[in-house]
Amino acid sequence: MTPEEFCEKLARAEMEFPRESEDALKKGARKMVKALQDNSPFTTVEHKNKLNKSWRMRIEGTSGDSLKANIYSTAPHFHLVDRGHVQKAPSGRVTGFVQGSHFLQKTLDNEGEDIQQEMGEKLLRKLGVDLQ
Repeated sequence: MTPEEFCEKLARAEMEFPRESEDALKKGARKMVKALQDNSPFTTVEHKNKLNKSWRMRIEGTSGDSLKANIYSTAPHFHLVDRGHVQKAPSGRVTGFVQGSHFLQKTLDNEGEDIQQEMGEKLLRKLGVDLQ
């Protein structure tokens, strides 16, 4: 099966079976949250906003084209760790720069395609569509 045929079957299945496509989206989003938790930097410093425990997922939309999974972090320092930040002295003088780890983009690059492909295959298999 060509990728175009696969995408066509997947789009048709999403429109005809919204409940099953929502279930597949939830499972895929949960898998992405788990991958983000595993790839988030971990420190031994005790505080209440651990980065690897701050990932949340919310399904938005009703069905069809408007259905999407919103994955976000509740940690207030997420953007600093991921993108980097300057270090300043109390006087305001810049003393250095901390390079970001870019773990979000790395996780999306490494895991995103696999999770998306697996979601589509599971949805089509659940609906009984032939994948060959």
